[in-house]
Amino acid sequence: MRDLIKEAVNSLDSALELRKLIIKKLNEGKLKESDIIEVVDAVDDLPLEEIQKLGSNLRTFPMGCDLVEIAVGPCSSSLTLTQFIENCILTDYMGFPIHICSYAVADIAEREGLKPIEVLKMVLNEVDVPIDIDHFGMYGAMRFPKEITHCYGDCYFKGPPFKGCPRDRIHKRLIEKEKEHEDEFEDWIKLASTVCVNVVEEQGGEEHAAPLEEMKIVAETAKKYGKGLEGIFHIGDGHDDLISGIKACIDLDVDVFVVEGAPFNRAKDRLKAFAKSIAVSRILVNGGVVATNGAYEDECRVGLRSGLNTILTGFPLNHHGYMCGYSPKTAKRGNFGLRRVMRIIKEEIRAGNVNASFVDKDIIKAIALGNKFLKGNIYPHNVGGFYLGDAHWAAIKESNLCRKLKVNKTIDDISAEKVGLIGGRYISWAIAEKAEEVYISDADSWVEKATIKILNDADINAYPCNGDDRKALEADKAYITTFIPNIALKILNKLRDGKVELLI
Repeated sequence: MRDLIKEAVNSLDSALELRKLIIKKLNEGKLKESDIIEVVDAVDDLPLEEIQKLGSNLRTFPMGCDLVEIAVGPCSSSLTLTQFIENCILTDYMGFPIHICSYAVADIAEREGLKPIEVLKMVLNEVDVPIDIDHFGMYGAMRFPKEITHCYGDCYFKGPPFKGCPRDRIHKRLIEKEKEHEDEFEDWIKLASTVCVNVVEEQGGEEHAAPLEEMKIVAETAKKYGKGLEGIFHIGDGHDDLISGIKACIDLDVDVFVVEGAPFNRAKDRLKAFAKSIAVSRILVNGGVVATNGAYEDECRVGLRSGLNTILTGFPLNHHGYMCGYSPKTAKRGNFGLRRVMRIIKEEIRAGNVNASFVDKDIIKAIALGNKFLKGNIYPHNVGGFYLGDAHWAAIKESNLCRKLKVNKTIDDISAEKVGLIGGRYISWAIAEKAEEVYISDADSWVEKATIKILNDADINAYPCNGDDRKALEADKAYITTFIPNIALKILNKLRDGKVELLI
């Protein structure tokens, strides 16, 4: 595997082979701790520039998810119910997933004389985007004393390294308060799109997270209801801590890795350790999506260059508002992290440092329509050793947006034996499974090549058109597979052929 990792720095073909190998091991339950150690050591041997190239290659479709987005924390124990709901409405309008800090929702509910679940339902009545819940334990929404809920982020403000809270405030919990609403536990998970579990205890950070046994209960319940699962771990020393965190996440069968650096990045070479953690996660994460919930500005930038998909941020007074995008002496409670992180992402994409698209509501809607067309038969459904879709698809499947949308066709309406497909991504994979022969054209030569290889490996008769859409029209029936309306119509108008159809 070491040689394959080195080759994947400069070869998309090797990156494809590497991911196929890892997915196979994960599916068969054969990925061992020794495999994780081998990956970590192999990536550690690379210089920073090569780590960044490796991570970027592994973010490329279909090895990973080639989208970059922001997840937004809109809530804080200091906010009124009205302010919280309005923050959610604004986040939804921008098309970003909403990260719910459940303890803050419970605090707001208590002041209003409501149950925590009632406030969560108010949010769901206002938004379409996926809902991610965090700070969630075996009794439901966690509860903390005021010195935690109103923490000013001393550890982030002062900078690394810290092994614990500088004021010894974490991880105190008001368990009796949590038990008052433990009957809501499963309802929260049923209403969520994704659920976070924190494995830091396994890394020796008992003061920062709930016991792992408790996280197992949350993880198993999330899987029971088909929800996406995110695993949060610290970079720590950048080696042993990284290995133990990733192993714990794999043991819990998480879909998304969430890497926390900043004061919890105690490695000697801080930026290389962050880049390495992202690239290693890119190789080993099951659902193809890697996020960070804590990263100084320089870590955010090197992470984006190394394959990062998602940066978690927040509105003023939400603790995620300072955890990403700021630097020591500027990272503090009250920061409006959303706008800072948005600027960082846009600058990195504009500079050509990020081989990915910035998510907007059109892309979210397209994935939701794709889910409906496929009738939900997505990740972890497997085609040719690769997942059909990634963790983003699974999260959006469990959103209001996906529930509300209607489609004109579904996969069941595809019946032609010889099919031409314009667009070589996940929708084409599913259609190809139903046809005798498929001819695929994609403007991106790598997407077309990778799709043909994956389908051929699944014993599907798929043939390339080398980017020539008109060759795809030689089939009995042809379909434009994108669900982004302006792109689909542009292709349709260019071809002007009655044989080609839209799926929208």
